[in-house]
Amino acid sequence: MRHQFISYSALDAKDFALRLADELAAGPPSIRVWLDARELKPGLDWDEQIGDAIDTCDNLLFVMSRDSVTPNSVCKKEWTQALKHRKPVIPLRLHGDAEMPFRLEPRQFIDFSGSFESGLARLRNHLQWLAGPEGVLQALKDRLADARHDLGRVPESEQPRIESEIAQLQDQIARRQRLVENSEMTPRPAPPESSRDSAGPSASAHAQPASSRPHNHSAGHVAGDTSAWDPAVLERATRDLAVYIGPMARVMVRRAAGSARSRLELYQALADEIPSLSDRQKFLASRPL
Repeated sequence: MRHQFISYSALDAKDFALRLADELAAGPPSIRVWLDARELKPGLDWDEQIGDAIDTCDNLLFVMSRDSVTPNSVCKKEWTQALKHRKPVIPLRLHGDAEMPFRLEPRQFIDFSGSFESGLARLRNHLQWLAGPEGVLQALKDRLADARHDLGRVPESEQPRIESEIAQLQDQIARRQRLVENSEMTPRPAPPESSRDSAGPSASAHAQPASSRPHNHSAGHVAGDTSAWDPAVLERATRDLAVYIGPMARVMVRRAAGSARSRLELYQALADEIPSLSDRQKFLASRPL
């Protein structure tokens, strides 16, 4: 399951991290978090467990305390790995005098140095926005900015990989931008059959029975109209996507289905919601033929 990774210093922010994890998990809505104090399994390599948790997280929540922002803090290793894997890093300022690390400076922090409750509310709203179309688009743009930043700083042998990643991100951003624009133009859905029937015989006489709706999606359908889709296809896509992004999969499938004209287009649009390239490939491979 996807999760939010909490990066903190045990020296001066453990109590805060525990409280934050409890509050996010309590909801509403419940948000799954990964906190080393509760997730690390004894007898296994801690570095591998933490690395895997960062690689599979939706976002890394970096708690900015006096100790965590120092150059030798273990937190630097964690958020650096998150940036390397193009994971969104969300700084949470716990101590008012904790300064943002230079590499993270373009990012805006969420302030917890005053009221915990107001900081928590802003964090919840931000996580909800990130899961929506505009947030996903912004996350892609942030990943592109990070990739461009790395391009001139990696060894020459690594540059082709970064250049390929930049090209992929540019393509994903273009497709995501079209999806966002289409969702803004999507008309309201037609009333259900029962509502049209109540309008009288003249309305029901022209209603199209569900059995006559097109189920062959290779023929395409009108952008913004999800009623033409076989519900079983959308439910399958929701289950496939939920493996990688959790409950928001249902919302993403509804939005993508409004503009996609085939199963291939649907799965390609949904793949853009998955941060990991290997996970995107697995998701696309699961597409029913």
